Amino acid sequence: MQLIWMSKGETEIERRYIVADRGQRIMRIPLPVPLIREMDAVIISGAGGYSTRAEFIVDAIQERILELTIEGVEDAGPPPVHEDDVSAAPGPPEEKAAHRRPTDSGTPVTMEMTELVPRGAGFSISPDDNLSRPEGKALFGLHNRDYPSLWALSQLAELAKEEPIPVVDYHAQVLKRAWDYGEHLLSLEEHTGRKCTALFPTNPDKRKSAEARFCMFAIGDFRINGDKTVPTSGPLFEWRAAGLIGSVDQPRIGLTEAGWRLLAALDGLSVDEPHTPASVAAFLTHLTEHARADLRGFVEILRAIGPEGATRQVVLDHAGTQWPEWNENEVSTNAAGYIARAREWGLVEPKQTKSHYHLTPLGVEHLPGGK
Repeated sequence: MQLIWMSKGETEIERRYIVADRGQRIMRIPLPVPLIREMDAVIISGAGGYSTRAEFIVDAIQERILELTIEGVEDAGPPPVHEDDVSAAPGPPEEKAAHRRPTDSGTPVTMEMTELVPRGAGFSISPDDNLSRPEGKALFGLHNRDYPSLWALSQLAELAKEEPIPVVDYHAQVLKRAWDYGEHLLSLEEHTGRKCTALFPTNPDKRKSAEARFCMFAIGDFRINGDKTVPTSGPLFEWRAAGLIGSVDQPRIGLTEAGWRLLAALDGLSVDEPHTPASVAAFLTHLTEHARADLRGFVEILRAIGPEGATRQVVLDHAGTQWPEWNENEVSTNAAGYIARAREWGLVEPKQTKSHYHLTPLGVEHLPGGK
């Protein structure tokens, strides 16, 4: 497929996006000049790993299609949460104060305020009582940051410290907090110039899709199939950090023992990227023990890039070979998601060099087989 973009007032610019075994089609799309300049600034900065306008626009179209289709999909999970249904967070004031998070005091938001704080031991859902049955698959590419999921897990640790709570209540509480937190992260972005709000809901004009996106890709979902267990998807369940208990039609959610250990191991983790080598080791160790399918996503991306670096197409070709069940769009989206997460953990360089991804020294260290 060949795409051509044309901006009003500028000469025609041609960009080629070639997909193997597909026909070519020329598209002429007039775009506002300011929008093109903003897109170019993002590409030049290296954010997202895009090397051409074609890559950027194709991924943007795919993401927009997913946003629109999510709104029309009904599942057997919790019902939609409305702002009027959200009540104040439970727990004594001193417990809330112990969690380092931005406040409304007018104090400038800092990276330190986004650090996660472990809450010690709490109620754990045992393997025998856990109704959750994770898919055992690599995480979908729109889960492109791990900090939002770990933040959501820390919120669950506060809300379900004494006992598991209904999933719908957890969603109501965590979404309210996520909106508030997103506002503070926007302020942090303004002060630092660094992207902090990935996955967090921040656009009130698209409230429904923003909340659906956060719940699905930052937390996870479940469906009822009439069995005695509950099929689940998404990070908290795939990592075996959260589980479900009670009835299969109205389950309650809480942390597992592995979830409590993960939070303890990531004490002090903040939205700042990349995360520390100690946090990287702790997180990858957790995946090794509890989420091999997710770990494999990292492993194969590191292998695809290798110590010498690789182009985006080489990475996509490798991913397509390793996951033949993925279609073309899934290969592109999922590979981009794992690259973004690998950058978050400091395994892949934040910017491309001559259209090549490169591993960091830490990435080479974690590369299977080393150098």
